[in-house]
Amino acid sequence: MKGIIIGGGIIGLSIARELRKNGYEVTVIEIYRVGRGASWSAGGMLAPQSEGLNPGTFLDFCLESRDMYETFVRSIQRETEIDVGYWKCGILCPAFSEEEEEELKERIKRYADMGLEGKWIDRDTLEGFYNSLGKDIRGGALFPEDAQVDNRLLMVALEKYARSRGIQLLEFTEASEIIEENGRFVAVQTKKGIVEGDFCVITAGAWSDHFIKSHVFPIKGEMAAIDITKRDIDRVIFGSRAYLIPRKDYKRLVIGATEEMVGFADGNTVKGLMHLFRGLEDTLPYLINRNVQETWFGYRPATPDLLPVLGKTEIENLYIATGHYRNGILLAPITAKVMFELIDKGVESHYLKEFSINRFNNG
Repeated sequence: MKGIIIGGGIIGLSIARELRKNGYEVTVIEIYRVGRGASWSAGGMLAPQSEGLNPGTFLDFCLESRDMYETFVRSIQRETEIDVGYWKCGILCPAFSEEEEEELKERIKRYADMGLEGKWIDRDTLEGFYNSLGKDIRGGALFPEDAQVDNRLLMVALEKYARSRGIQLLEFTEASEIIEENGRFVAVQTKKGIVEGDFCVITAGAWSDHFIKSHVFPIKGEMAAIDITKRDIDRVIFGSRAYLIPRKDYKRLVIGATEEMVGFADGNTVKGLMHLFRGLEDTLPYLINRNVQETWFGYRPATPDLLPVLGKTEIENLYIATGHYRNGILLAPITAKVMFELIDKGVESHYLKEFSINRFNNG
């Protein structure tokens, strides 16, 4: 059985890996280099609690994937001998106002009722952790189970896995059309020729609408990175004004991220970078004198309800896995799992029913 994956980001490569491990022949079609789109641009936070997700199916989906992550990365590290920087550092959410403090304390209580960890840390205690703290910070909520991974290292590892295990990577190849016969998928038309397969999964992120009415659209995000030392910051800080992600080796602090509905408008802007650096100054002001390493941007794949689109389509043997918005890195393990079970065994989990593309056609 041969599967075709359109889109070589973390979702596409994770599904390709799961299929290959189970004996499938797999071809990945990627318009640029694999792993260099939104998956490369991301922050790598594994943060369902810090994101403040409300109780329900999507939070369950995110928590289950977070719980899968340690096993997921250990397996990839064993297969590729690449350390992907997984760090269960916990994430601190600072409160910049009385309203934010009330919301965060309520979030801690709400999650505690679900058996999830979280605790409030007052400003005096936080001041003992950091050289200086933004003047508006009143304290923060710590969610110790949230974590991070170095998404760029993870993409390098998944690419190495694909190349070493015989997954065909058709890079710099633009897929232009899905070819069907009698309502059944048969091939993908690319600018370089036709690629035939038994089934296909669209994992093209913000570009998924090019192939099928996916209801996915781009939300642009700008990011930056600066130098840090181990003394500067002990964990991810995820606030309303910016998030700060120290990599495990302390060679880099990632700062994110803006959110703009501007279509595919490439490039960093003065406005976007000012927003990031003001957020840094409002959180840990002593870091504003550090050297800037890099600035970049990317496009999150969003949907009208900000939930992913997963599962079957109207075309037999054509599947879709996209629209992960801010949680693509987090949701890679569970997305690969549920999509593999659907393709291989015909098992449609309750998650796939909840996140079906059909929900946009029912009202």
